[in-house]
Amino acid sequence: MILACLFFAVVCYLLHAYGLFSLLTDFSRLQAVVQQSGTRGYALYVALFILATLFLLPGSLLVIVAGLVFGNVTGTLLSLIAATLASALSFLFARWIGRDILLKYLGHTAVFQSIEKGIRRNGSDYLILTRLIPLFPYNIQNYAYGLTSIPFWRYTLISAVTTLPGIFIYTLMANELATQGLTALFVAKLCLSGGVLFLLVQVAKRYARYRKIDLRKDPHHE
Repeated sequence: MILACLFFAVVCYLLHAYGLFSLLTDFSRLQAVVQQSGTRGYALYVALFILATLFLLPGSLLVIVAGLVFGNVTGTLLSLIAATLASALSFLFARWIGRDILLKYLGHTAVFQSIEKGIRRNGSDYLILTRLIPLFPYNIQNYAYGLTSIPFWRYTLISAVTTLPGIFIYTLMANELATQGLTALFVAKLCLSGGVLFLLVQVAKRYARYRKIDLRKDPHHE
């Protein structure tokens, strides 16, 4: 527990000292830094994505940057790899390194109790549904699932598959806007993409009702 606290304290200090926290929240600067890094930009992007996820910063900004800098295909693949590695590392940290700390601070929360109960009752179905339906903050889910009994590889595979649609659409739209501008065709594609994501969420909700899976955030509701 002491080593875990010391590790996080040192990392936080280094991130602040080198301005990485401010970089991860500054869209223009972030895009410029990744773009100007050449071939090293691929590794830098993945590393920044992992850091953002570990420290509960939103990854959507980075996904958009990937679409602008790397294009549709490469940007989607890079974001998928980065998001999968980041969620896996958060999961492992919760399970093996910081379990006592996280249980102390998260164990009583509605998010953890709901996820723990959902996994116990419904197994992988609950993970799939909470990845597709935005019930809880994504990065907090990574840590919360590490405290449950779900196997690591099953969690990692499901996380990768369920994040792919959103990553692809965000990347595509960012690249389209940068290359084509705000055209009628872009607006039509944006509406279509939003409709696809909405439909995916509705299908997930219908499946939850069909399987009688309780997705409410109240962990005490029976």
